[in-house]
Amino acid sequence: MNTTNKKQYDYIVIGSGSSGGLLSYRLSEDPSIRILLLEAGSAEHHWTIRMPAAARHNFLGGPRNWSFETDPEPYMNNRKLFQPRGRVIGGSSSLNGMVFVRGHRQDYDYWVREGAKGWSYDDVLPYFKSMETYSSGPSEFRGGNGPVAVEHMSNLHPIELAYLKAGEQAGYRIVDDYNGAEQEGVSAFDANIGGGFRSGTAKLLHSILPRPNLHLLSGAHATRLVISNDQARGVEFLHDGTRHMAYAEREVIVSAGAFQSPQILMLSGIGPADELRQFDIKPLINLPGVGRNLHDHLEVHVKHRCPKGLSRNRLLRKHNMLLAGLQWFLFHSGPASTPVSRVGGFLRTSDAVEYPNMQYHFWPYFLEGWSPPPGKDGYCFDVGPVRPKSRGWVKLKSSNPLDAPRILLNGLSSQRDIEEFRQCIQITRDIAAMKAFDFCRGPEVSPGPDVVSNADIDAYVRENANSAYHPCGTCKIGNDEMSVVDSELRVHGIESLRVVDASVMPFITNGNINAPSLMIGERAAAMLSN
Repeated sequence: MNTTNKKQYDYIVIGSGSSGGLLSYRLSEDPSIRILLLEAGSAEHHWTIRMPAAARHNFLGGPRNWSFETDPEPYMNNRKLFQPRGRVIGGSSSLNGMVFVRGHRQDYDYWVREGAKGWSYDDVLPYFKSMETYSSGPSEFRGGNGPVAVEHMSNLHPIELAYLKAGEQAGYRIVDDYNGAEQEGVSAFDANIGGGFRSGTAKLLHSILPRPNLHLLSGAHATRLVISNDQARGVEFLHDGTRHMAYAEREVIVSAGAFQSPQILMLSGIGPADELRQFDIKPLINLPGVGRNLHDHLEVHVKHRCPKGLSRNRLLRKHNMLLAGLQWFLFHSGPASTPVSRVGGFLRTSDAVEYPNMQYHFWPYFLEGWSPPPGKDGYCFDVGPVRPKSRGWVKLKSSNPLDAPRILLNGLSSQRDIEEFRQCIQITRDIAAMKAFDFCRGPEVSPGPDVVSNADIDAYVRENANSAYHPCGTCKIGNDEMSVVDSELRVHGIESLRVVDASVMPFITNGNINAPSLMIGERAAAMLSN
């Protein structure tokens, strides 16, 4: 076994995704702090990562994607759900759709009620602001000098404008800034894009590689934590087929995401003791909440055809893709410089709901799966509940750290989630019937006009709902017996060890979770710098 620079680093960070990447970026601003950042994936900053419109290229699989899948989901017709995760510098921030959503202020106030002291909306707002440079400038709610560029989508397609107008005709507000004072309504999205490029942690990390105090080691797969006397001392990892050890004088920080952070803890003897013994792993501390509380957003597509040539499907024709690519490579502008999801909304399924509990991503494309066929035209409402009750888990498949973890979302196990999906589909149909869509109106082809009764809608949802790829909660903040970290993100019972990523969320936020994950990294950096 090789020893890599024993006692050289102050901090070792496992994972360069949204949280770990931003944390490392911030820590390295202090030249006296020595950081080893371990990334299991590759170091490349490929053009398909940098080009916003190319997200689908890596998101659907390939060498930059872990391409996990769940166990058969018992409430979703035993389907295995695809779970893309980034296997490259930047982690999943190099693969995602770039939609930038902080969540609702009450999400964070709920975290506090769950035991996450100091994580209220007023507590986290300064970190949301300090991490971003917002295209419309700083304000009471927005930042103007942070490392992550955030643009408000403009120059919308006529069908995207029709969606916004239809929402207004159906009685909902058009919101200028859903990341500001009020989330509820329909809106153009914010996206973490700057100057025509994806603004993820890969861009940040590549920009600071000359910093001598940051050692970013790609292709380094963490296998276990080095722990003695209930204190994290370092990390064992594989690199170029050889096992190495590295040591941290201050702390080890696990930022491998909602699936792999609990896996690393369990491989190191931290987790449900009885389960660890099944794999001949000696329990160092019994934390039954490691890997539990997994939850995610689920969504379904409500799809309409439209008259030929009106949607954006034509952009997928080869000559149009070539022109868009040339425009981006030469000028960093044009259709390839924006993401697919540019408008959406946050609505309530009924007046009895306290704050928005459903989300839209609306696309001026007709989709078959996740692929827009260039010869068909239409538009798609992607809709689902954002405060699910269903909970799943992450477990070990074996004691081999190179094996993927077992994952079960347990999606739709809660009857309330099914009932909210019914409401989501009905509200979608109401919006689709508004006059704003008259110029492009076409038939609903999915679920389709024959899917009307609750039983039919439920069957459609169970067969067609998919993950929105927002997994979180598997190492949650709190002080109950199922919590894993305290409010400072320190693992219960182990000194010098923190978890910093979406796994610490006690409860999922309203919307895409990349922005909250970045905030967690930003806040953790401030904790460690104090």
